[in-house]
Amino acid sequence: MRRILTFLILFIGLISYCQTNVEQRDPINQNDYEFLLMSNNSAIRISKYKSSTINEISLILKTEADACNPNSGIILILNSGEKLSFENIKVSCSESETKKYNLTGSLILTSELYNKLSKSEIKEFILGNTKVPVIYKEKGENLRALFKFSEEY
Repeated sequence: MRRILTFLILFIGLISYCQTNVEQRDPINQNDYEFLLMSNNSAIRISKYKSSTINEISLILKTEADACNPNSGIILILNSGEKLSFENIKVSCSESETKKYNLTGSLILTSELYNKLSKSEIKEFILGNTKVPVIYKEKGENLRALFKFSEEY
């Protein structure tokens, strides 16, 4: 009886461990594709992470601001005038080398959102309270080209 009870406890412990084990992200499984914007060290990046257990695509928006506002939320304003609001997304803030603050927000792209954004253009995005106009540094760059570039490589 004691053996069965010991085996049962070990088995339950193993099951609990397997369910709580979170995969550590290995940078080798991640590819980033980024286009720089004209204002305030801003950029739009598509980040793809693919491993044996995770297949995730994210849209990462970043800019530089004079103040670090602990606000959350990302708003995307498309060229069509449509406004996509993601209020519960945390915007991270860190100090930059220029004595300003780096604001970064990340959206995991569902297949529906991926399809919508890959066929659209972002006119402006808002990280917390900071508005960023989307004007690309390089001629010919746009959101559709970024998606296409990320699909090819």
